[in-house]
Amino acid sequence: MASIKYIPPQTGAVDKYTERALRTGPLWLLLKDFGVLITVLPYLPLLFFPWNTKTKVDKTQGVSKAKSIENTIIQVFLGLLQVILLILFIPAIIALPGLVFLGVALLCMVILRLLAWPTQGPRILYSTNPTSASPTANQHPHERWVFINGIATGSSGLQANIDRLSHLFGRQVLGVHNRSWGIFVDLLECLLQRCLSYKTLDVRVACDIIKEYLVDTEVQKLILVAHSQGGIIASMVVDAMLTELPSDTVGKL
Repeated sequence: MASIKYIPPQTGAVDKYTERALRTGPLWLLLKDFGVLITVLPYLPLLFFPWNTKTKVDKTQGVSKAKSIENTIIQVFLGLLQVILLILFIPAIIALPGLVFLGVALLCMVILRLLAWPTQGPRILYSTNPTSASPTANQHPHERWVFINGIATGSSGLQANIDRLSHLFGRQVLGVHNRSWGIFVDLLECLLQRCLSYKTLDVRVACDIIKEYLVDTEVQKLILVAHSQGGIIASMVVDAMLTELPSDTVGKL
């Protein structure tokens, strides 16, 4: 079992507790995070396990197992293809003329996008449970629940996640789809978001939704749930809300 490290309130010496992003340059952070990524690469296959769980899930949840298997196959294929492209990157940049290399790189990006397209869907999804006929549907009219998914998650995977959360907590859950273009592209995006504060479209969509809920006078409580890369996106959203809105408004979160 992995150990858990408690980080106490940061009231001590400045150089002891302050967030490292405030004390180190972004490029150095990028290199350090890349080093961490290299050390954990052997664990990447665990993203696709376990295949099944013993947890009982409400049968009304409508995400088919076939869609989940399709997403997994596409993600594995994209990952293998990206590994091959990464291996060929250095020889290609040395051997090919500049414009030819740029053309080939652009073609590879288009191919990767097209291969990943079947896993995509709407930017915003809603849980299918509880329905309007559910006993819990109207019990919490002043709450809003939002979920942001992590890497290698297709539209069907996000739907399964928000349906599961809805089943567990008896609330309608809105899902912001952090789209995947393959494991290694997603990991690169994580590095850029963490170290360079790169605000992708997923971040901007989430900011709009969270701000809309926070300024809504009918909303008294907003629950934001995030997984994996979704946690990076959520932290950027919260930072943006703290700079734009009064503390009592952000306090709904």
